[in-house]
Amino acid sequence: MRTADDPRPTVIALHSSGAGGRQWEPYRALIDPAWDWHAPDLLGYDAATPWPLGAATSLAAEARRIGALIDRLDTDPVHLVGHSYGGSVALQVALQQPEQVASLTLYEPVRFALLRHADDALWRDIVDTGRRIGVLALSGGLQASAQVFVDYWSGEGAWGRLPPARQDAVARRMPKVQAEFEALFADTTPLAAYRALRMPVRVVRGTASPAPARRVARRLAEACPRGELLQLAGGDHMLPLAQPGRFAALLPCRVENGVRVAA
Repeated sequence: MRTADDPRPTVIALHSSGAGGRQWEPYRALIDPAWDWHAPDLLGYDAATPWPLGAATSLAAEARRIGALIDRLDTDPVHLVGHSYGGSVALQVALQQPEQVASLTLYEPVRFALLRHADDALWRDIVDTGRRIGVLALSGGLQASAQVFVDYWSGEGAWGRLPPARQDAVARRMPKVQAEFEALFADTTPLAAYRALRMPVRVVRGTASPAPARRVARRLAEACPRGELLQLAGGDHMLPLAQPGRFAALLPCRVENGVRVAA
């Protein structure tokens, strides 16, 4: 619990599907140490046993877990950072507890429901892909499910370049990834809800990412009153893991050449 005389601003970074809070470990060396940095696991990623096959989750449930962490920290409004599904959860926290969020910095938050009535082709593309991943997982084909998942986000052949231990780790998490896709497809948040967010919202996307993710990023940035869209040339959906320095440079407070920089 933070004390009243602790002036450090707080950052909570939320990881992507299939990863875990450890995704953000390289960022600790890239962030101003004066900031209080937290990288929690989302639901199902800190458990000793795998997520039960077929068990459901929801964005609201994910956000309640992070909201409880914010309550325990007992601090000023926090700066939320999120990648992919973690970005979607960060948005849900802001929607549910806006008074507790100072800013959002999101790399391709996958709020796919923003495509439902805006771009039928991209909506069908991501639903078909997510359901294919889910069917494979639910039928017990976790390795096959993981291969489709990794190759969709990182390009054909990316799965084959992963070491076996990493393949096994991703495959074990596919039951939760399946639940996450369904939570995203069940989302009914109207566009007007994002227009009510008053904090700064920096949305980042890569030029080499799948079209559904890029389109969601633009729609979200345009909807938020203080939204900002940034584009990283050549970056794909997994840039925050593959090139942490590029994304870290866009966070609310970072270190550049040994100098603290406040956004």
